[in-house]
Amino acid sequence: MSFAFTTNVRFQDVDPAGVLFFGRIYDYLHQAYEELWASAGVDRAWFFAGAPFLVPIVHSEADYLAPIRHGDAITVTIDVEKVGRASFALRYVVTGPEGAGDRRVRARTVHAFATRAEQGALRPTAIPDDLRVFLLGHLVEESIPSDASQ
Repeated sequence: MSFAFTTNVRFQDVDPAGVLFFGRIYDYLHQAYEELWASAGVDRAWFFAGAPFLVPIVHSEADYLAPIRHGDAITVTIDVEKVGRASFALRYVVTGPEGAGDRRVRARTVHAFATRAEQGALRPTAIPDDLRVFLLGHLVEESIPSDASQ
């Protein structure tokens, strides 16, 4: 099941040409990511600063398909692509005001659960069961092309 978050592009996020500065897309993706956890009833202050674990991004990528401009209403749709023992992958599609056919950005992030350590030594830790159940509820299955060999 997809999760969607809609917002308007802010003036401070565009360059002099009025186009979203490329790095700012991650601000919008993270805002949607925070709202995803909030939709599960997760206390965001606890999740990001008080939990016994950290959830850093260990990989990210983005493809910019069309310009995003100041004032555009954009929707960030998140799907959980994969859930492992200690990590999960999210797929994002950012669309413009025209909806699903108005794709602007395609992105992916991989997050790893790690123990919170004193000297910064992060060690993988299992995703807590309640959070795993939530992530699995948003997991999407990839369709297998009809010409794929078995």
